Amino acid sequence: MDGIIILDKPKGITSFQAARTVSRAMGREKTGHAGTLDPMATGVLPVMVGRATKLLQFLPETEKEYEAEALFGIRTDTADADGAVLESGGRIPSEEEFREALSEMKGAYLQTPPMYSAVKKGGVPLYELARKGQTVDRIPREVIIYGAEVVSFAGDKAVFRVSCSSGTYIRTLAEDAAARCGTVCHLTALRRTSACGFGIENAVTEEELLMAAGEGRAEEFLVSPEELFRDLPEVTVSGDLERLFLNGFDFPVSRTGCVYPAGTRVRVADPEEMIGLADVTGDGMLHKLWQRQTV
Repeated sequence: MDGIIILDKPKGITSFQAARTVSRAMGREKTGHAGTLDPMATGVLPVMVGRATKLLQFLPETEKEYEAEALFGIRTDTADADGAVLESGGRIPSEEEFREALSEMKGAYLQTPPMYSAVKKGGVPLYELARKGQTVDRIPREVIIYGAEVVSFAGDKAVFRVSCSSGTYIRTLAEDAAARCGTVCHLTALRRTSACGFGIENAVTEEELLMAAGEGRAEEFLVSPEELFRDLPEVTVSGDLERLFLNGFDFPVSRTGCVYPAGTRVRVADPEEMIGLADVTGDGMLHKLWQRQTV
C-alpha cells in the first residue's frame, strides 16, 4: 500500500512517533512525514507510506494554516508550555495592540529559528545544543505571513489564526508579535489546520486509523499521490513513451503533444492514473523524478 495518510496528530508525541503509528497501522516499514509538528502541537501531519516516501523531496510549496493560543507575560525557553520559565510578570497587551502587531507582520519578514528546533548548526540539530544549555547564533530566514488575525482575546490569553509559508515557526511569530507590544509570551496550544493542500477535515485520528487497521480496512484512508500534485500540469504517456519513462530514459516532452518551458514540473500519467513526476530540462527533455510503480 503506497500513498499518503493525512493524520490528525495528537498532543504529546513527536511527529516521528506519529509516523511510526501509521507504519504499524498500514503494515509498512517505510513512512515519512512532511512538516514536523512539536509534541505539544496537534493537527494536520501528512505521512507518506511506501514508495510515496520518495515524494518528500518534491512536495510543492503550499501555504500552511495554524490556530494558536498565546499566554502573555511569561517567556519560556522553548516558547511553548513545555519549556522552563525564563521570565514572568510581563505586561498584558490590549487586544488592539496584539491585533495591530500581527497585522504589521503580514508579508515577508526575517525570522530567527528558535533554539528548540530541528534546524542544524554544524550538522547538529539546534534542540540538541539547547538541551545542553548552549545558545548559538542563528541565521534569520525569510518567511511569508499571508494572513494573521485574532480569533479571541480574554484576560492574558489570545487565540489567533495564521496562514504562512513553509518553514515558519508560529512560536517565534508569537514572541515577535508580543515584542512589538513591549512584552513576552509563549504558546499554550498550537493546531495546524492545513498543510500540503489538505485541511483538518481531511485528517484521520490515530484512534480511527488503528481501529480501521484492526478491521483490515486502513487502506481506506490512503490518499493518492496524485492529490499532492493536482495543481501541476499533466502529460500523458502510453506505449513506447510510458516504457521509456518507467525505465528512466529522457525523451522530448514534445512527443507527448505538450510544450512546456524549461524547469516546469509535471505530473506524468498513463491513460488511467498518475504514474510519476518529471521535470522539463533546458533542452526540452522530460526527465523522471519519481515513479509510482516498479518496472
